[in-house]
Amino acid sequence: MKNKIEKAYMSIRIPTQRWLDEMLFTEVLDLLDTNNGAADELALFTGFTHPPVPLDTVLGYAPKMKKRILSAKARGYSCGVNILSTMGHHSENLENSLKGNYTRRTDLDGNICLGSFCVNDKRFVREYVVPLYTAIAAAEPDFIWIDDDVRSGHGGIGPDCFCDSCLAEFAELSGTLYNRETIADKLNCGGINEKLAFRKLWLQGKRDTINRLFETIEKTVHGINPGIKLGFMTGERYSDGYDFDTQAKLLAGSAKQEVMWRPGAGFYRDTCLKEMAGKAHDIGRQISLLPAEVRSVQSEIENFNYEALGKSIHINAAEVSAYIAAGCTGAALNIMNLYEDIVLEKGPLLKEIKRQRPFYDTLAAAQGRLLTHGVFTGWNKDSEAACNLRGKWFGPPEGISPHFADEWFEIGIPMAYGPEKACMAMFRSFSPYSFTGEQILEWLSKGIYLDGPALEALNEMGYGELTGFKVTGYEDTDCIEVLNDHPLNAGQEGRMRDCRQSFWRFPCAVLKPVSDGAVPLAKAVDYGNKTKAACSMGVFENKLGGRVCVSGYYPWSFVLSHSKAEQCKNIVRWLTRDTIPAYISSLHKIALWTREDENGQKILTLLNQSMDTAEHLTLKVLTNYSKLRITDKNMTETVANCIGTDGEYKVFRLPALPAWSLVLAVTE
Repeated sequence: MKNKIEKAYMSIRIPTQRWLDEMLFTEVLDLLDTNNGAADELALFTGFTHPPVPLDTVLGYAPKMKKRILSAKARGYSCGVNILSTMGHHSENLENSLKGNYTRRTDLDGNICLGSFCVNDKRFVREYVVPLYTAIAAAEPDFIWIDDDVRSGHGGIGPDCFCDSCLAEFAELSGTLYNRETIADKLNCGGINEKLAFRKLWLQGKRDTINRLFETIEKTVHGINPGIKLGFMTGERYSDGYDFDTQAKLLAGSAKQEVMWRPGAGFYRDTCLKEMAGKAHDIGRQISLLPAEVRSVQSEIENFNYEALGKSIHINAAEVSAYIAAGCTGAALNIMNLYEDIVLEKGPLLKEIKRQRPFYDTLAAAQGRLLTHGVFTGWNKDSEAACNLRGKWFGPPEGISPHFADEWFEIGIPMAYGPEKACMAMFRSFSPYSFTGEQILEWLSKGIYLDGPALEALNEMGYGELTGFKVTGYEDTDCIEVLNDHPLNAGQEGRMRDCRQSFWRFPCAVLKPVSDGAVPLAKAVDYGNKTKAACSMGVFENKLGGRVCVSGYYPWSFVLSHSKAEQCKNIVRWLTRDTIPAYISSLHKIALWTREDENGQKILTLLNQSMDTAEHLTLKVLTNYSKLRITDKNMTETVANCIGTDGEYKVFRLPALPAWSLVLAVTE
């Protein structure tokens, strides 16, 4: 396998005071030695608050940093530096942070963030960023991480920067020098196509901003030591243009040095466990853009503010597995605070990470950088441009939401994080506008699932004869879905789904079939059984051979009942013409990731997203193989034999899967 991964990349981030103090740093090294295998790499934080550290401070502690790096290497660890703030996250500890007459990040209304600087200010880059990376590179680290402050928003001033420096750079791209008032008009006023084109141009300007910074960082660091690896921490970056593939190549430089990546998101405590799976999907989308040669992809395991009881050991360990399942090849543990008794508070967690390390290695080696196969949720680098197309761009979100369809992926339907290995796509609201006509036609010739506004968008774009339906209005009170007598509802005919519009407000699109062959799947009635929409859901096969399903009633939520989950799975099979690679056919709350290697073997990872043990778990796999070799976190292996067939699908019954646990299953 190309770029084969031999084992997981496991690292730990060391708080500033812990490495500045030799005794505390030795305590960390001793704890890691005791739990040998929990981490192979150490990253030393440059700061412990979130604005940039004064340059004099960095120059003062750089010799000590070099000594700590040598100490870690003497113990057998790779050691590098995590620059917490290149431009700054937000306002905190301003008295002891970088000062100076540099441009702060500024929102559309002129508000500024005092703890965050704009990298389009060339003097800031020249006088601070270049000397900062020069000093760190001179400390001879194995690698340097650029943290996730390198983005447009994250300072209490909204999602973007409209300072004078940014407007001047955009003038170079657009040919016009706008002020904040005139650029607000261009972003928010005019026709849909006019706004869309201008927003896409603005997004390109944001890509260019980060790309220029990374060119400077790469040249600075590799000019001192070409052997230093550079890494970048990301989240979902729609407002920055999501240009991760380009940025990875820029950080590699002309010598194509190895680049590391650390995808992340929220989920700091295990109060709401659903957020863990949501973060996994965030991470999967980020990874989908990375070139295959980026081998070290370490998920952020973030326990901020690092209290021992903030997140259970069980969930912390499961996170590592889940994020590898989503596409990572390891994990970066950010679990320590500055003041705790680390042996008492983090020793048990590191012990469990060490215990499960063989499983992490097995997962990473089995999956490598293979892409996930399944259902694509219709996003791209320009998705942000299609948000709120009929209103204020930075107003309440309408359109893109990265988690809009997450419930579909709780019932055992696999997600394709990118379009390359997708057998169908889902589109919400204005999202079709962010795609080219060629891309839209490709999806309309395959399989596509739409809500009411997305149907309207496609029809407005001129694809009405390929969608089969139109929206004639919306009902926002007392609608209940009733499933029609149709093969896709087999066994569920007449079942009702009441999503309580009075509580969870979502308008029901009233659909009208407008093409021969457009067939209703469901209607909507009120509490007196009066019809409110003769068609609230329907399917259509168009002249391109593509299949379309439109759902006007809660298309993205409340799909966790037996009748609705069954219908969803039937629809996915129909839309994909039975090419969905695998799915859970029993009623269980399972996240499923599917991949395929060069030999046609399916590599499946399953996460039980319920507090109940999944008993009698049934999996259908599109494969010629008749066995599944299943490995759990304890490295216990079992073999599940095929117990039947359903068309081209083989049916397997899996061993019981405990709550919030994960297994690897490989066909053989």
